[in-house]
Order: sequence, then C-alpha cells, then structure tokens
Amino acid sequence: MLNIDLINLFISKKRFNAYKNLDEYSQNLIFSKNSYIPLSVLEIALRNSLDRYLSKNISDNWYENDFLTQDSKKKVQQAKDLLFRRGETQIKDKIIAELSFGFWVNLFKKPYEKNMRINDLKAIFPNLPSKNKQNINRQIIFNKLNHIRIFRNRIFHHEKVLNRDGFNDIFLEIEEMLSYFSNDLVEFNQSLQKS
Repeated sequence: MLNIDLINLFISKKRFNAYKNLDEYSQNLIFSKNSYIPLSVLEIALRNSLDRYLSKNISDNWYENDFLTQDSKKKVQQAKDLLFRRGETQIKDKIIAELSFGFWVNLFKKPYEKNMRINDLKAIFPNLPSKNKQNINRQIIFNKLNHIRIFRNRIFHHEKVLNRDGFNDIFLEIEEMLSYFSNDLVEFNQSLQKS
C-alpha cells in the first residue's frame, strides 16, 4: 500500500489533491485503462474513413492540398518532420498514422464546412441516422468528437476524469460515434471490452 510519502514522491501532492483518497485515484486509473480500447477503435475508424473520403473527393495526397487550414498544414509538416528525424520514408500511410486525433477532429470545424455537408458526412459515417431520426450536422459531429478528444487527452496526460466534466457517459458517447460508422464496429468494440 502506498503511504503518504510515496504518494508525494511518485504521484505528487498537487496531482493527488484532485482525489478524495487512494481508492478514488485507483478507480480513475482503472476507468482510464478501460477507455483505451474504445478510444483506439474510434480514432482508427475516424482516421481511415476520413482518409478514404478525402482521397476520393480531393486527391490521393489531400494532406498537401490548399483546402487545409494553416494549423492543419503545420500538423502535417510536423508529422513529416518526425518521420524524417526517425529516418522513415514519408509515405502517405505513415504520414496519416502520425496525425493526431485532434487533427482529425478539427476537420469538422467551421473552416471545413464546404467539405462537410450532410452528403459528405454520410460518406464518412455510412450509418449516420436519417434526418427524421436524429438531425446531425458538421457542428454536432465536431462537438461530439471534440468532447471525446478532450477526454482522450486527459486520459493520456494521466489526469482525473472520473466524475468530471460530463465524462460519466463517455463510453456511450464513443459507442454512438462508432455506430455512425457501423453497428458491427460497436459490437467489435464491445467484444474487445469483454476480453
């Protein structure tokens, strides 16, 4: 069992102060661990669906196209620079894999509204509910994905997410986004969670 000296030394007093006790800290770690699979499934599905859509509708090397904002172009360049520093070839698959979840989420921001109309969204999310079931647009998609991105970043920076900022239903939110791709993807995610 960790005593207060070890907590202060290895967790830090400031970080630990966010928790009631060691039990809550431990629960947060387990909650964070359990989020890894659904976040991974969502991130990879989003990345690949967007790449497929943009490759078909803009160009195979869409990430070098002028439709990207300056911030997005900078992120692409950072990915290329990282590959260069590692001595890896700057092929499309590697560049795509290096782009952050935030990069993909930001493609649903307002500057991309001409590329993210409802027909575009249906191409990216083939199982998107019909308009009479649920009215979903680019802004709604961005808001949902951005909330998940905030959660993901807190997880990967080892911050408290348990009972914070509306994250109690985050797994349902991730499953909703996965269902926009395919119900089979939701089932796949659920089967991995049981493993």
